[in-house]
Amino acid sequence: MKPAARSLALIIVAVFLGSLASGMMGELYQTPIQLEEETTVLESHGTHATSPGHVVFGQYISSDNCGHCSKAGGGSAAHHSIKETFPDEYVYVTYMSQSFGDTDTARAGNVAPYNWAWTTGGAPDAYFGDRTDKRQSGANAQYTTYDSLFSSGGGMHSTVNDYGMSAAISQNGNNYDVTINYKYTGSGTPASNMKLYAALVDEECTGYSYSSGIPHGYNCWMAWLTAGDTYKSKSSGSGTAFHSVTVSSTEASESWTSVPTSVVPGGLNKAIVVAALLSGNQVSVGGSSPHVYHAVDSTMGPKMDIGVSGLSVVNDQGTASYMRGDTITLQADVKNTGDLDYTDGGQLEFFYKNGATITPIDTVNVPTLNVAPGSSFLTGTATFDTSSLPSNAWSTTFGARLTGITGDMGASNNKAEVLVDHDRPPLAKTPEILDSNVVQRGEFVKVLAKGDADDNVDTIDTMTFEVEVSPSGQNAWDASIVSGGENILFREQPAEGREYIVTPSMAMSAGVYDIRTRTVDNRAQTSMWSELSEAFTLANGRPTVTANPVPTVMCDINTKVSMVGHIADPETPLSQLIVTSDSDNFVAWHAASEELEVFFPYENGCDGQKGIEVYVDDGGDYSDTGQLPYGTLLFNVIENGQPRWQG
Repeated sequence: MKPAARSLALIIVAVFLGSLASGMMGELYQTPIQLEEETTVLESHGTHATSPGHVVFGQYISSDNCGHCSKAGGGSAAHHSIKETFPDEYVYVTYMSQSFGDTDTARAGNVAPYNWAWTTGGAPDAYFGDRTDKRQSGANAQYTTYDSLFSSGGGMHSTVNDYGMSAAISQNGNNYDVTINYKYTGSGTPASNMKLYAALVDEECTGYSYSSGIPHGYNCWMAWLTAGDTYKSKSSGSGTAFHSVTVSSTEASESWTSVPTSVVPGGLNKAIVVAALLSGNQVSVGGSSPHVYHAVDSTMGPKMDIGVSGLSVVNDQGTASYMRGDTITLQADVKNTGDLDYTDGGQLEFFYKNGATITPIDTVNVPTLNVAPGSSFLTGTATFDTSSLPSNAWSTTFGARLTGITGDMGASNNKAEVLVDHDRPPLAKTPEILDSNVVQRGEFVKVLAKGDADDNVDTIDTMTFEVEVSPSGQNAWDASIVSGGENILFREQPAEGREYIVTPSMAMSAGVYDIRTRTVDNRAQTSMWSELSEAFTLANGRPTVTANPVPTVMCDINTKVSMVGHIADPETPLSQLIVTSDSDNFVAWHAASEELEVFFPYENGCDGQKGIEVYVDDGGDYSDTGQLPYGTLLFNVIENGQPRWQG
C-alpha cells in the first residue's frame, strides 16, 4: 500500500470490534448441507492467509439452516479469522437468508436498489472483488476456506492502493450519523462512472440465529445506505439508488443522518458501516473483470472515543443516601480513551432522572483532550439541592453524560449513572401489649412498638421508638414511666419491633390507659403517632396502714390522732377513705380532719404500747378476699397526769 493511501485509510473510523468467538465444527462441504447431519470437531484451526498488500472486499452468502455457515461450522469463522488477522485489509458483508434453498431474499439484501448478481441457492458461498469468477463455495473446519482468494488479491482492481476511504458512525438520539469519505491518492487518472456501495451491517448478527442453535455469524446485512440521506432495509426505508460519485484528489464525502438506530439490533455497539467504490452502471456488477477500486468499514483505522468515568455522588451529611433538603456533590471525569486527540468541544452534563425523564443539573465544557501520555482530562463537579426531588421516590438516579460532542465513535461510555436511595420518613404500626394487659401496683406492662422504615435505608436496627401513656381519652401523654427499647423482638417477622417497659407510678389512678408510639429513624425523622386505645388497665391499689412512727396518747382521755402518713391509698385521698375498727379503743374516724379518735381506759393499763386493728374502705371491690383491707395502728399510752386513789 502506498504511504498516502495507507495514511488516508487510517482516517477516523468507528465502532468497536465486538466480542470474538471461536468454534471447531464441521467437515469440508462443497454443496449445501442440512444441519441435521453431524459435524466433527477438529483440534486446530486458524488462517494461513498472507497479506495481499491492499484491502480486499468479500461478499458471503449464509442462511439460518446452514450449520456449516456458522461460527462453529467454518464459513463465518473463516471470514472472521481473516478479519481478525488482517483487520485493516479485509472488508466483508454476510447476506443472511432464512434458507440456503432461497438465498436471494429481501432479508439477505436483495432489495432495490441492489442488483443481485449471485447464485440464488446454496450456502455457504462467497464472492470476492464483487466478481462471479472469484467464487468459493463450501467451508472447511480449519477456517482456511477463503485464505487463498484473499491472499491472491481477492479480485480487486490493480490500482486499489491509489484510492483511500474512511467510514465513521455515531449515534444522535434515535438516528445514526454516518459519514463515508473517499479520495484518489494516485498519480494517474481515477476511474469514472463510480457507484458507492454502502451498507449497515450487524457485527454480531444478533437478529438472526442458526436453526440448530449454533452461534450465528458476523457482519450481517441490515440496510443499504442510499442517495439523498435515505436507506433501504428488508422492510423499511425509501432509498431507490446508490450514490453516483466522482472520485478525485480532493477528498469528498457522503453522509446520512436519518437512519434509525432500530435498523441494527443492539444499537451502536453492533453497527458497522461497510463501503466500496465500484465502477459500472449498477451495484452489484458481478462478471469477471476487476471493478472494485477500494473498500472500507468503520472498524478500520484509529478511532475517536471520549467517555465518562468515575462518577461519584457525595452527600454533605456523610451518608450514602439522601434526605430531601440535603446538598449533594456530583463529580465525574471525561477522558480520551481513543487513538486521536479530541478538539471539538461539547459538554459534560450532570442530571437526575424522575422515572424516564432526565432533568439537567449543570454542565461543564469539555476542553481539548489529547491522547499523549500524561495528557489532561476533565474532572467536572456540580452541586444539587435535593429539596426539589419527589417526596415519594424510593431512589433517584443521578448521572453524567456527554452532549454536543462530535466524531465520537463509542456511545457506550458516554454516560454514567449512580442510583442513590432516598431516606424517607418512617411509618408507625399499631403497638401491642405483651402478656397481660392488667397491671397491678408495683408491676409493669410490656409494650411492643412496631414501625416500617418505608425506604431502602433503615431497618429495625437503625430505628427506635417514642412511647407515651395517657389516661384513656384524656390526651395527657407522658413518657416518664417508659423505659427499655434495647431488645428487638420477632426479628424478620411481621410483628418485628422493640420491647418497652411501662411502670405505673403509685400516684397514678386506677383505670384504663392508652398508649401511642412513633418511629424514629437513623436521621431523627419521625413517623406519625400510632395509638392503641385502652391498651392496659391499672388495677385498683389496696389501701395501706403504717404504724410507724408510733404516736403517743394519754389514758382516760379521748384523743384525735392525724392519720397522715399512717393510712394511705394510691387512688383515693385520705379524706375520702372510710376507716372502721372492731376495737373497744376506737371512738371515731373524722374524715374531714383526717383524724382517728381513740380512748384507752386506765383500767387497761396506762403504760406501754397498745394496738388497734383498723379496716380501710376505698370503694374498691374486695369480694375475692371477703374483707376490707386492714392493718394495725400502734399507740404509746401514758398517764394523763391526774392523781390516782388507791384502795
